[in-house]
Amino acid sequence: MKRFTLLTALICLSIQAWAWKPIFVGHRGCYRGVENTAEAFRQGVDEYGYAGLECDVRVTKDGVFVISHDETTNRLGGNLTIANATFAELQAETYTQTRGGVTYTGHICTIAEYLDICNEKNAFPVIELKWATGLNNSDMSNFPRLAALVTEKGLSEKVVFLTSMQKSVEYIHKNYPQFQCQWLCSTNWASNEGWCRVQKANPSIQAGDFNIETVNTFRRYGLKVAMWTVDTEANYKKYGNMGVYMMTCNYLRPNEMPELDSIDWSHIGDIPDPVVLKADTIYSFSQYKGNLPENFPNRNVKNGTFNTAMQAAVVDGIIYTNDCKTHTMLAFGAQGRVESKFAGTNGTGICTDFAGNLIVRADSMTTTPSKLIIYPKGSTTAIPVDFSLLNNGQTYFISASGDVMSETGGHIYFYSKGQTCANIVKIAKRAFVNTTASGTLSATGMNTGLIVPLDDDPEHFIYQMRTSGIYRYEKADSGEYITGNSGLYAPARNTSVGCMQFSLGGHTLFIHPSSANYNGGFTIKDLTSDQIDVMNVDDFGNGGLAANLSTGSFYNIEPIDDNHCYLYVYTMGLGYAKYQLYVGEPISPSTKGDINADGEVNVSDVTALINKILGTADHADTICDLNADGAVNVSDVTALIILILTQ
Repeated sequence: MKRFTLLTALICLSIQAWAWKPIFVGHRGCYRGVENTAEAFRQGVDEYGYAGLECDVRVTKDGVFVISHDETTNRLGGNLTIANATFAELQAETYTQTRGGVTYTGHICTIAEYLDICNEKNAFPVIELKWATGLNNSDMSNFPRLAALVTEKGLSEKVVFLTSMQKSVEYIHKNYPQFQCQWLCSTNWASNEGWCRVQKANPSIQAGDFNIETVNTFRRYGLKVAMWTVDTEANYKKYGNMGVYMMTCNYLRPNEMPELDSIDWSHIGDIPDPVVLKADTIYSFSQYKGNLPENFPNRNVKNGTFNTAMQAAVVDGIIYTNDCKTHTMLAFGAQGRVESKFAGTNGTGICTDFAGNLIVRADSMTTTPSKLIIYPKGSTTAIPVDFSLLNNGQTYFISASGDVMSETGGHIYFYSKGQTCANIVKIAKRAFVNTTASGTLSATGMNTGLIVPLDDDPEHFIYQMRTSGIYRYEKADSGEYITGNSGLYAPARNTSVGCMQFSLGGHTLFIHPSSANYNGGFTIKDLTSDQIDVMNVDDFGNGGLAANLSTGSFYNIEPIDDNHCYLYVYTMGLGYAKYQLYVGEPISPSTKGDINADGEVNVSDVTALINKILGTADHADTICDLNADGAVNVSDVTALIILILTQ
């Protein structure tokens, strides 16, 4: 019996040694109370049990260290710029913030008070350095006073200084080596591993911008990866199982999270090599090239011509977008704007289902969506369908799966403003069947919410908000990030709408907007190879939100075979394009000389080829090199003219 008891105890100890949880830090205190106030900090420990409390330090006009994420107090109901205000002026303001349906009030908190709370609650401080007077890349003259205050409070061995400013990290490492430092970053960690090693600075990386290989790389350097921000159990498991040692949270409850299994690092590194993805531009029209068709949809167009054509769909190789204000269906292809086969409506959403049926909203931008128009594949006959949602709200965009004309039917997806679930409308044999709702999603819908179906299965889809991350929904599991929004430099996702998952070369790939907001640049990730970026494409222009009412880009994939597909991209106000994506060698057009890919070889192809030579068009070299001499020049124009005359 004693032997059994001893064996049981040893097993329990072994299990405990292999089970773990990361360290949890409360983001600006926590979700209870006005952010960065004394109440939020105390509740972060009392209510949530966070081991650390994160704050953002600023410096007042009279040199007091105070806590505020923003440079001004405007967002919380004040009207002062912190660097230009005295502490007394700031202290007189009352701040208000509604979080989780509860409205809180509070006052500005000083670093001294915050450090006292950390001592009171036995929490370690995480102090983020914002660009403030004497606390920035160019001037750290106020840091000695801050360091002295931390030391005076007896927290020099517990404090973590966090900042994205590399010169500030270098200053702290050189002059205060006793302090722990974390470098705040996103995808830019990839070019700074060596720098982190020299500065002994653990990286704190945004969710969606790293993988287990990242953690393993820093682990080999003797560093640990922290991250921000995690608020679902799905993401806790996802990133915890990558070996992240510290997580910053708003409202995740550590005591409700399961323990994680220890990682066998000897088996890390078996991730498949990323696909070697290539692209040929078949055509491209953009603001930067100056070749946009006349009256191309643009929010800035004066007199109101075509300034509400936001979403786009592809039918038979032509990009269609519906301008709801003028009830005009616009069509664009290799030759610019072409005649539309379909009538326009007063709705904004437009998409195709998996069978190629075109589906268009026909109920304006109402908060109670209720009418669709279906154009069956191969037909221009409009079929109206009335429906109703369970959770109403305005939404600009729709998406579809299945075959709405078949007996088994298909589904139309709505992610409406103010809703925390998707509504899925089933249509079969061109008639409304029913509407169901998904489980709770991790972001509240806006009018720019978008659902991307994966299969014709309402329990499996991708969803996104313009200002939030891109999530995967698997039945009730709504918390897993595919990628967050973190910056304006590719490959980081920006805050634009738009994404799509597809397969090529045996790999699962994912496309999302990147580079400057709303301008049409995009990145393709290889999900099979742990989200490694395999392609970045530059912006169409720089018109941004002023030109692009949709705040996004819309992607359509047309499969050719397992290693080839066409990608269509539409960005309101900025441009549209068609690419051949491929693994291995490209597929040449079936008709030699069809430069503009319209199915015919004629004088319009000569114009397209000349524009390619002049640099005003982006047709693929493999298509334009008609005499196969390895160069695209005037000799190819001669070869094309001869081809036209002799065909």
